[in-house]
Amino acid sequence: MDEQIRMGGFKILPPGVKNLLIINTLVFFATVVFQQTGLVDLDKWLGLHYIAAPDFHIWQFITYMFMHANFNHLFFNMFALWMFGAAVENYWGTKRFLVYFFITGIGAAMCHYLIVFFQVHPTVALINQFIDNPSLESYRYLVEHNTNVQFNDMFRNNLVLLEQNPSVLDELAYVTANARDTYLNSINIVGASGAVYGLLLAFGMLFPNSYIYIYFLLPIKAKWFVILYGGIELLSGIWGTSDGVAHFAHLGGMIFGVLLILYWRHAERQRNNYYHDYSDNKDKRLFSRFKEWRAQRNRDKFYVSTESGRPISDEDYNARRTAEKKRLDEILDKISANGYDALTKEEKDFLFHYSKK
Repeated sequence: MDEQIRMGGFKILPPGVKNLLIINTLVFFATVVFQQTGLVDLDKWLGLHYIAAPDFHIWQFITYMFMHANFNHLFFNMFALWMFGAAVENYWGTKRFLVYFFITGIGAAMCHYLIVFFQVHPTVALINQFIDNPSLESYRYLVEHNTNVQFNDMFRNNLVLLEQNPSVLDELAYVTANARDTYLNSINIVGASGAVYGLLLAFGMLFPNSYIYIYFLLPIKAKWFVILYGGIELLSGIWGTSDGVAHFAHLGGMIFGVLLILYWRHAERQRNNYYHDYSDNKDKRLFSRFKEWRAQRNRDKFYVSTESGRPISDEDYNARRTAEKKRLDEILDKISANGYDALTKEEKDFLFHYSKK
């Protein structure tokens, strides 16, 4: 049986998805206009640069999600955002949907740049070593141990120049530093793909047995669709295809997505267990109060022995009351005959306590 998607107030275009679509579209057209007029390079300011790059700014972890390389990039991301995001937002609500969208988007970028770090750090470390201690030996070491093919020709040519003319050492250090900064600034990711893959993961976990139609023809259950796409992105990232696609960012969005959903589910179970335990304890407290009330009522209803502090039966109570009344009559007769001073201490105490009842 297919899993039914139950939503609290279905909307074809819920507010979170609608506003994301609008913002992404406006930013894309603003980017095109600014590039054509040469006013502002939004890719430089809003795209997410490598953390060690001079052009990196902290806000880029958010703004990069609204930037896209071309119209096709925008269209397919927005189509997937609507296709999967609308169902997820209708199920979760706008607040949780937006939190999930931005966390998975940021997580996607972090995963991507973690991979980039291992790719660029060896070369950058060698360059920094030469800049900190410029010499023919350190530059030769840089050329011999460099693994970045993008720098090979430049490094070798500069080494030949340095060997022929050692006086250019300081200028070479300056040029090498600029080359490093230019290279780091060129590493720039844009697009909502990481967050969209996170939404695909959420759709597969929330509605695993719902059908998705590939190319509008081939039906496949959402859970298998998610696994298929996750596997494709993993293999594409490992094989290192030079297609300009941040495959590990897509995987990062899915990884952060599953971690966040599992965290929310765990928190929900903890909350349910708390309320269940609270309810049980509340029932126990109410039952305890009822027992106290019933005991008090019994104490009020029945005579309590002054010796034991426990209730006594009606028969014993009546017998005791008869004996007390007889004893009282005897004491009153004695007072009538001999006066109050003739009473013993025990008789005076009895008369005093009886008068308090």
